[in-house]
Amino acid sequence: MRAYSLDLRQKVVAAVERGDSTIEEVASAFGVGQTFVKKMLRQHRETGDLAPRPHGGGQTARLSDKHLKLLRSEVKRSPDQTAAALRDHLEESGGVSVSRPTVSRALARLGLSRKKNAGGE
Repeated sequence: MRAYSLDLRQKVVAAVERGDSTIEEVASAFGVGQTFVKKMLRQHRETGDLAPRPHGGGQTARLSDKHLKLLRSEVKRSPDQTAAALRDHLEESGGVSVSRPTVSRALARLGLSRKKNAGGE
């Protein structure tokens, strides 16, 4: 989700500071949540700035480019392996322990399909 524009942020704060509307009314008028309005008021009061803050980060990827290459080559070598089998291969050959869903997401990013289980369902 993208951050609201600086222009919208300024209009929201200005509308509240005029004092002729409640936070709830301003939020409704601009199509934003009350929490957003309160956050902008607090940010304006504390920093004087309304610019969006940088993204907080998140978790680093567990699978490096080396692991993705290893995964791609293993699927090319044996395309009928399950995600669980590929996970085991990554642990043995790549030295990384990840979940089956992580392997499935990596396969999707690589544009590769996967076999869901050994029964062929």
